[in-house]
Amino acid sequence: MEAEHGDVWEALRPLCARVMSVPPEAVVPQARLVADLGADSLDITELEAASEELFGVCLRGTDKAGVSTVGDVADLIVRLRTPGAHTTLAR
Repeated sequence: MEAEHGDVWEALRPLCARVMSVPPEAVVPQARLVADLGADSLDITELEAASEELFGVCLRGTDKAGVSTVGDVADLIVRLRTPGAHTTLAR
């Protein structure tokens, strides 16, 4: 799973930088989407859609209550890409 996490991170980092119009160096696992990277609701929606397309997962409707950092997003994507993974639907 470590290799998968690294692959997700390598693709997610430039995606976050582009969506939130921040330098890639600012996108670190502990960076908070809203507080540190300045994401607004439109940025979050765009990040969801782009992540779904890039990673082949469905983020819409997943429970994102504990997702606040870029690392949390990567972890969620890895979990959703794991065969048999099910996440409670709630938005």
